[in-house]
Amino acid sequence: MVAENRSQIALLFGLLILVFAVAIARGEAGAQSAAGRVAIAAIFGILILALARGWIMVLQRRSRLEVSQNAVTLVRRNGQVSTLSRQHGDELRFVNQRGGALGRNFTLGLTIVGTDIVLVLPGFFSRREVRQACRSRGWRVDN
Repeated sequence: MVAENRSQIALLFGLLILVFAVAIARGEAGAQSAAGRVAIAAIFGILILALARGWIMVLQRRSRLEVSQNAVTLVRRNGQVSTLSRQHGDELRFVNQRGGALGRNFTLGLTIVGTDIVLVLPGFFSRREVRQACRSRGWRVDN
C-alpha cells in the first residue's frame, strides 16, 4: 500500500499558513486605522484556521494506492475506488492528465500501456514509492 506523502502535504499547507501569517503582520503594520487592523486580522485569521482544518482533514483521510499482483486500486479520501486490472496488461506508465478541457494544470496518472484507462493519482503521491510498490508485485513500470 502507498499512501499520500505526509511531507508534501505538510510543506504545502505549512507554506500557505506562513504566507497568511506574514500577510497579517504586514497588514497590521500598514493599516491606517484600528478597524483596518481588525479586518485584516479577522480575514487572514479565518483563512489560517480554514487551512489548518483542511490540513488536519487531509492527514486523517489520505488517499491510498493498493497494489496486488492482479490489480492496482486507488481508494480516494471519499471512499471512491478505481482499479487497473492486470488482465489488460502488466506494463504501467506514468502520464500527465490535463485538468479539464481548458485546464492548464496537470495531475499525475497511472495507465496500463496500450489502453486508455488512466488512474488519476490525486494529491501527493511519490512516483518513486508507487513505482517501487508496483515493481515489488510484478508490474513493469517503464518510466
